[in-house]
Amino acid sequence: MQDCVSEKPNVNLLQQADEEDRSSEELAEEIEGELVENPAVLERLLERPQIKMLISQSSFRGPIPPPAMLREYNEIVKDGAEQIMTRSEKEQAHRHGLQNKTVTGNIDKDKRGQWMAFIITVLILVIATIFAWKGNTVFAGTLITIDLIGLASVFIMGRTSSPQRKPKNDEED
Repeated sequence: MQDCVSEKPNVNLLQQADEEDRSSEELAEEIEGELVENPAVLERLLERPQIKMLISQSSFRGPIPPPAMLREYNEIVKDGAEQIMTRSEKEQAHRHGLQNKTVTGNIDKDKRGQWMAFIITVLILVIATIFAWKGNTVFAGTLITIDLIGLASVFIMGRTSSPQRKPKNDEED
């Protein structure tokens, strides 16, 4: 019998809460309709300091949130701030590692290109020397001239196109 009595007040409380929710929803719709019809009322409300204090927005830009927000994360998740800091440190280390690999790869590529150009130049000079020694000096001179023009054009084109390339900086360090 006591169970029945104790359930009735709970049911009444639930009904009252539902009625309050419905009435507050109806009130919100009514206020919204009035503000749509009368934008001057909305402007007057927004000028009031009490309303300005209610309307606030916060944001941040960067790898980690501000200290106040980190404290809030700690309240929600155990060691939440520590997890965020660890994740940020790992991401930064990863990004720096990728940048180092890119720079090292570019340097290695340039070295390979220089060695290949050196080998091709020496090979052409050896071939031109053999042709000159055999008596075909015109062909040897032409071969060396073409080789020098090709090398000069590669160096000139490489130097003029390098400043035009712009690095992509999507994120700030």
